[in-house]
Amino acid sequence: MGSPDSYDIHALEVSPQLVLDTCKERVSCGSCGKSVKFFCYYCYKPVAGLEGRLPQIRLPFKLDVVKHPNELDGKSTAVHAKIVAPQDVDIITFTDTCLDGVDVQTTALLFPGPDAQDVAEMDMTSIERVVVIDGTWSQAKAMMRNCSQLQRMQKVTIKPRRTRFWRFQNVDDQYLATIEAIYFLYRDSVGSNYNGEYDALMYFYKYFYEHIQSEYASQPERCFNHRHQKNYIEYDSAAPNPNVRLTKPDTVAKVNYDFDDLELGNMFGGADPE
Repeated sequence: MGSPDSYDIHALEVSPQLVLDTCKERVSCGSCGKSVKFFCYYCYKPVAGLEGRLPQIRLPFKLDVVKHPNELDGKSTAVHAKIVAPQDVDIITFTDTCLDGVDVQTTALLFPGPDAQDVAEMDMTSIERVVVIDGTWSQAKAMMRNCSQLQRMQKVTIKPRRTRFWRFQNVDDQYLATIEAIYFLYRDSVGSNYNGEYDALMYFYKYFYEHIQSEYASQPERCFNHRHQKNYIEYDSAAPNPNVRLTKPDTVAKVNYDFDDLELGNMFGGADPE
């Protein structure tokens, strides 16, 4: 496998800032009553102020997100897909029998490995559904061991890319956030004919990424987690005010902050980190 490609998140054909910046406070979900910001991680619905204002797309094949029961709802990026493609995305909490009704002949599993076929090199017309596992790498491997349906599915994969995820993960930077993997699954399935049809899957992810960039770039005394990708914060391009000169912080002399210092649970509209 070759070196992972970088991708330009700013080139995505979505502009979420003007819409999402109007959400100033957390509100109660109209269905379950939980306090949320942009959407409910439990009911998979946008807040009332965003209804009718978010992109809504259809996908060429269905998507089942199988979530590990210990995966925190408020930290899952897979929910983004359900919000923008509600007719084609289902989110399922994993049990040993949760996929018993799935036709493994027409269902593929997005999972890396020597027996996985690159979607960019496949004819996907025979695939009606793709399953994506949402959990840590160790959780995903345990789910594979315990579910015979997952083991029987044809495995597909995507080209390696470097993640733009803001949370430090104790793995290399080719381990994508779940929504990144979902996005590139659909993008790569189209191949060279891709024309931005599925960029909306990254609508919230792009917004959160750019918000974090601006937060750290505008406060150069705040150092991000030094274990993260080198030069993760784009100090020049992320500055909210181009007239303000920002100086890259000294990561040795100053205290290192992790990205969760931004209270991401609050900003993202999910549960506060426990």
